[in-house]
Amino acid sequence: MSQGRSSTGSKLGAVLVTGVSSGIGRAIAEALLTAGYTVFGSIRKPGDAEGLKAYGKEQFVPLVFDVTDAAAIARAVNEVAHWMGDAGLAGLVNNAGINISGPFLHQPAKQFKQVVDVNFHGLVAVTHAFLPLLGASGAARQSPGRIVNIGSVQGTMTVPFMSAYAASKHAVEAFAQGLRREMIPFGISVSTIEPNFTRSDLFAKAVTDSAANTYVGTVYQAAWAQFNTAIAAAEAGAKPASTVTRKVLHALQSPRPRPRYPLDPMWHLGRFLPDRLFDRLIFKGLGITAMLRPHRRNSWSES
Repeated sequence: MSQGRSSTGSKLGAVLVTGVSSGIGRAIAEALLTAGYTVFGSIRKPGDAEGLKAYGKEQFVPLVFDVTDAAAIARAVNEVAHWMGDAGLAGLVNNAGINISGPFLHQPAKQFKQVVDVNFHGLVAVTHAFLPLLGASGAARQSPGRIVNIGSVQGTMTVPFMSAYAASKHAVEAFAQGLRREMIPFGISVSTIEPNFTRSDLFAKAVTDSAANTYVGTVYQAAWAQFNTAIAAAEAGAKPASTVTRKVLHALQSPRPRPRYPLDPMWHLGRFLPDRLFDRLIFKGLGITAMLRPHRRNSWSES
């Protein structure tokens, strides 16, 4: 591979971050730029890059592609390869994600598929395409890169009405562990950050989109309304994005990056509590304990 157009002058190397238009992705990109990395950031519209271009100057390189568009991903790989040459990438941060909540009984199948396509299939596609630039090749001349996935506490638990999001994050968790073990021979570490509510517009968008009485008239009407109230309250008390960015930097820089970075006690509870006990905990937290009485449907569907 040639030396490329430019190594962009960063001593720490370059990191690709997907989904940098706003929220956690934007915060990760800014943290990496501040630390001294060159950042390739994926955006879906050219205008979304203006803020980061002003922030990072020549150290930020926007890449216009959707993580579900294979052809666009291939073009992005060629662009990064042209920039970096033999230097390759120091890291890949898989951040792009969406959430569309709803009771599975009534949620349109296309919504469920969209969430899984972006959060899981898109992550897999991007990772597969960029592995050679991270050093997954016998002919690689670079130091091994690192892969950091932005997972979720929903990778070990599933909240009612969030089956699509949780399914995608469970899949990310499983994929990351398999990939981590397969990358050991190349020296490429794979870490997954597992936050709970973090200040971003991910869940806020979901609540806004679903607030238009989407499931009025269904058996879930009352519980769905309470769920959205509870999620909005949780968002209001969300942790700052810096809780995630610090762990991303650790995963990229530590001599011994961790396979997982749980950022909330709920992650551990989801893994180790008995299912029925966890049911009661989750339903109480959401304010929908009436749903635990399945043989008295009217007691929860009309409350």
